[in-house]
Amino acid sequence: MKSCNLENMNIHASAREVEDYLERFEIWCITRKGLDGERKTAYFLTVIGKDAYSLLKNLAFPDSPISLSYESLKTLLLKYLQPANFEAAERAKFHSLTRGGSQPVGDFILQLQTQASRCNFGD
Repeated sequence: MKSCNLENMNIHASAREVEDYLERFEIWCITRKGLDGERKTAYFLTVIGKDAYSLLKNLAFPDSPISLSYESLKTLLLKYLQPANFEAAERAKFHSLTRGGSQPVGDFILQLQTQASRCNFGD
């Protein structure tokens, strides 16, 4: 089986960057047949690097990370990394966004969409 060519997970990255890393790992797993359950967990713990492994080991205590499912490890990691989301503050940031004169419209729309995703506006 080909090895995963993902870089080590940066535990000092933002929660959004870690979510992107986890999505990329899950996409990689989809491309590999028979990679689920314990094997998925083992691969994940191997590719994340020593710093992220140490963090997960502390978060999972008293359990061993390998004894937990990938989904459990993912939940532990995201709960630890995601800051408390203050909806009112995120909405205030959204409403204060303005397009700079030289900023392309497409970039501004992307900025609006990114901020809106943090605001829990609903449908």
